[in-house]
Amino acid sequence: MKVRSFVRHSLFAVSLASLVSCSARTQLTSSWTDPAAPNHQYKKVVVVGATPRSSVRRMYEDTFAADLKARGIDAVTSYSFSGEGQLDKDAAAAKLKEIGADGVIVTRLVDQETVQTYYPPTYTNVAAPSAYYGGWYGYYSMGYSYMSSPGYVAENKVFRIETNLYDLTGDKLAWSGLTETTLTSGEAPESEIAPFIQMLTYEMERKKVLPKKK
Repeated sequence: MKVRSFVRHSLFAVSLASLVSCSARTQLTSSWTDPAAPNHQYKKVVVVGATPRSSVRRMYEDTFAADLKARGIDAVTSYSFSGEGQLDKDAAAAKLKEIGADGVIVTRLVDQETVQTYYPPTYTNVAAPSAYYGGWYGYYSMGYSYMSSPGYVAENKVFRIETNLYDLTGDKLAWSGLTETTLTSGEAPESEIAPFIQMLTYEMERKKVLPKKK
């Protein structure tokens, strides 16, 4: 492999490492399960995203409903029967009874903050087979050749989100999870919806609150 080719590959590796270091991150910080919740079979669950942003709500509810349907649960999005805006308590309760829902999943933002994070520079030494050093000075000059990604400070947004599953047969909380998602500057919250939901449903599956995907 020639030096130029190696340098191009090194630059690509540095760029990729920098990109990965900036990727969104979501983690489950705490969860609670009602001792009576495991192995309960839900037939129809309504998904509610408590946000005034209609596009985010639709995307979230659609994605969550699709995951539940893949588990054999009939899932209904709240926007499909309530339209835009905040749900009316009495109207929503009547609708849940009408469609025969036995569970409701509600997700809401509980806290948001902006934090500054320093990402240190990364260095990649450039090396090549001895045949390409071109004599002693070529070898010597390699000591001054390296690729670098400069350090920088990024403003990250941290979203703390709570998700609750309610069992409507007893009108009680069956499962609750608190998550923390960090997005770097320029990243849209929508980009983390799918992995966020996968993490939640996996945890509920692990606690035997939801069945495995079929």
